Amino acid sequence: MLAGFVLACAAALDHAFEDRALQTQYDRMQGLAYALLAATEPTADGTLSLSMFRMPDSRLNNPGSGLASALIDERGGLTWGSVSLTDDVPLPPMVAPGDWSFESTDTSFLLAFGLRWANPVEGDQTYTLLLIEDRAAFRSQVAEFRRTLWSWLAIAAVALLSVQGAILAWGLIPLRRLRRDLRLVEKGKEAALAGDYPQELIPLSEAINGMISTGQAQLERHRHALGDLAHSLKTPLAVLRGMSEDERLSADLRQQIAEPVTRMHTIVDHQLRRAVMAGRRTLSEPVALREIIEKLCRTLEKVYHGKSPRFELDIPPALKVRIDGGDLFEMMGNLIENAVKYGKGRVRVHASRNKQGQCTIRVEDDGAGFPESPERLLSRGVRADTLTPGQGIGLGASAELVAAYRGQIQLIRSEALGGGAVVITLVA
Repeated sequence: MLAGFVLACAAALDHAFEDRALQTQYDRMQGLAYALLAATEPTADGTLSLSMFRMPDSRLNNPGSGLASALIDERGGLTWGSVSLTDDVPLPPMVAPGDWSFESTDTSFLLAFGLRWANPVEGDQTYTLLLIEDRAAFRSQVAEFRRTLWSWLAIAAVALLSVQGAILAWGLIPLRRLRRDLRLVEKGKEAALAGDYPQELIPLSEAINGMISTGQAQLERHRHALGDLAHSLKTPLAVLRGMSEDERLSADLRQQIAEPVTRMHTIVDHQLRRAVMAGRRTLSEPVALREIIEKLCRTLEKVYHGKSPRFELDIPPALKVRIDGGDLFEMMGNLIENAVKYGKGRVRVHASRNKQGQCTIRVEDDGAGFPESPERLLSRGVRADTLTPGQGIGLGASAELVAAYRGQIQLIRSEALGGGAVVITLVA
């Protein structure tokens, strides 16, 4: 805005100076015309003429001086011309007595004045007094003014912009300090904002600290409550598990007890993890995706050693996602484990980030793929393969985690491996 204001001022001053210079030129030429009229005198036949010895401006007697004058009669004939008058000067039409005509061309200024002369011999006659001045001096004056104007305005603009930049830099120091402290909170190096901020930023810092403390306190309450719940369920489940191992009972009855007890253990563990999952938090440190995936792959290689799984990772080492490390570990663990469990041993994991900042993670296997309407598999407890051991909560748990981070999950067919592909899109 300041730069635009300076340009507008320069244009306005330039236009005003040029208008004023034109008015000055007109006034000066008009004064010269009056001086010429004062120097006119009648000839013997009663017509008007001027003597070269009475010229009010010496340039009129110098050829090529850039100033010329002429007296034109009512028939358009040249009655008198100055020594500096050239043959190529255009003669304007006659001007009514008492009127002025001022024209500005690319090369010169033309001023014409109409007058009536009471000729005692031939009666009243009308004349047009013409003044022609070269425009070179005017152009030089305007150019000099413009050079001076733009030079000083450029200096003033640079000085003002420098002062403005310094003021803005000084005024934004508290905001930069607040941004730095927020990054420290995100990285876990600080628990809250503890900087000395100006009065205008104190409500913001207090609101952020309140949000951080409230979220942490709420998470702690959930963890304590669920810990108590897990402790209270521990004894009944242990009793039931002991009954399922009592050899006094028949094998069928022990099996009937063991299956629901195992399922209850799995569901309780899942619900506990779901209740304490962090969810999307803006003030959280981003984690390296490849590092987490590599840890999962090493673990699954040991667990499923008999299948000899082969993992293909296409993940940039610098790619990070803003998600809790535990949530990411569980989400990707469920998906990659399913790919190993239901595939033939080959698993591919690809991840990338688009220009909008969205992160896309793709887990593919070489198994049988998903059945028709695979969306139902995202519900907890629904399984596509009832022959492979499991509780059917892996995809559902991952879908819940993705939804907690406002992401999307799709189950499609893998074009590269021929099996199933799970595509997760996480917002920036």
